Amino acid sequence: MRSKSVFIGIGFFFVFTLSGYAQQEDFLGRKGPYLGQKPPGKTPELFAPGIMSVDKYSEFVCIFTPGGEECVFDRYGDDKYQSGAVFLTRIQNGKWTKPEIHPLFAKFNDVFLPTLSPDGQYWFFTSKSLPVPEGIKKIIPMYFMKKTKAGWTDPEYLTQSIHASLTLDGTVYLNSGREIKLHAEFKTIVDLYGLFPFEVGHPVISPDGSYLIFDNRKLAGQRECKLFVSFKKGESWTDPVSLDKFIKQHAFCAWISFDGKYIFYHSLDGAKGNIYWISTEIIEELKSDLE
Repeated sequence: MRSKSVFIGIGFFFVFTLSGYAQQEDFLGRKGPYLGQKPPGKTPELFAPGIMSVDKYSEFVCIFTPGGEECVFDRYGDDKYQSGAVFLTRIQNGKWTKPEIHPLFAKFNDVFLPTLSPDGQYWFFTSKSLPVPEGIKKIIPMYFMKKTKAGWTDPEYLTQSIHASLTLDGTVYLNSGREIKLHAEFKTIVDLYGLFPFEVGHPVISPDGSYLIFDNRKLAGQRECKLFVSFKKGESWTDPVSLDKFIKQHAFCAWISFDGKYIFYHSLDGAKGNIYWISTEIIEELKSDLE
C-alpha cells in the first residue's frame, strides 16, 4: 500500500511539473496585446501569473512601451535579485519572448522602479551605483536616459525622487522637495511636493494629464488599498479619492498604460508582492461619484 501511495505521489509530481512547463511554453507562444492576457474589468486580476507575477519574487512596476510590443518589469528576491533586476519581454515573430534581463539596464547596479515616457523617448530610474553632482547627497538619486538615432544616452542626474511620469505634452511629474536640475528636453517639471497637504507617493499622471494616482498610507488609515486618485480641476486638484471601492488589497505603486485603458499596481500578497491590473473604467466611475 505504501509503495502504491509513493507511486501515486510521484505521478502527481510529474503531472504538476509537466503542467507547469506546459503553461510556460504556452505563454511563450502567446500572441496579442498585453502578453495575450485576458483584459480585466472593474475587478482586479493577477497579471501573467507564474511568468511575471512569480510567488518567490516581488515585482513592483509593469510597463508596456508605446505600441505595446515590449513589456518591462522589475523583480526582487532573496537570491540573485537581492538588489533588483529589470526584465524585458517583447514580441518577436509575432510571439512574446521569454523574459530576460533588460540589456539597457544590465550595466547599472541597484536599478529600481524604471518608468517610461508616453512617447518612449525617455527612461527614468533610480540607482545608488551612479555618480551624483558634487554637493548632492546620494539618497535616492533619479536619472534619465534619452533615445537618439545612435541609441540611448548615458544616464543624467535629475533630482532626488522615485517614480517620475510624463504627460503626452512632455510635462514631468514627480515628488521630490529637493533641487531639480533643469533640462531643456522637458517642457515643464512639476514637483508635487508641497502642492498637496500630504505625501504623494509614487505619483503617476495619466497620459492626458487629467488625473493623478498616488499612494499614501496615512490617508488610507485601516484600508488595505493605499492608492488614491486626484482629478485636475483648472489649476488645482480635487480632494483625493480612495480606489478601495474596487481594490481591496494592500495595493500601492501604480502605473497607467499609455493607451489609458488599464492600471497596473503592486499588491503585497503575504511576504512577496505581485503585479495586478484593472480597467481605468473605475476612474471614470470615481470621477462621476464626485459630480
